[in-house]
Amino acid sequence: MTEPTERERQLPPEAKGNSKWHDTTDAVWMRSSLSKESSEAIVEVAEFDDGFRAVRDGKSPEKGTLFFTPAEWEAFVLGARDGEFDIPEEYLSEEEAAIQRGDAGTEATWVPSPLNTPEAMAEYHRRENERSATTSD
Repeated sequence: MTEPTERERQLPPEAKGNSKWHDTTDAVWMRSSLSKESSEAIVEVAEFDDGFRAVRDGKSPEKGTLFFTPAEWEAFVLGARDGEFDIPEEYLSEEEAAIQRGDAGTEATWVPSPLNTPEAMAEYHRRENERSATTSD
């Protein structure tokens, strides 16, 4: 049996054999501006340079992270736009139902997670500055 390399020993158990796994230590996690701290769960998404995405519960990130290939993410987004994952309105508050229907009068935007590391926030600001420079040209 061969001795594992130093890098393999440092990877968390969920990374071993998982071709989708990415290091999320300093990932820039984003959440909907409509997320409320009183919610049971808050969905947070991180995007990587290679197009992969990671998804976690921002209220309990220790529960784990799901990773998606670019094709899987595209299929998910298209399904969500088509209402494939909508919750029946009888289980929602009036406000939640209005948001789901798109009648809330407020547009959701992506905002940084308060759980981001300082390095992730620096990366977020770098990306925002880069976007601003691109749009102002």
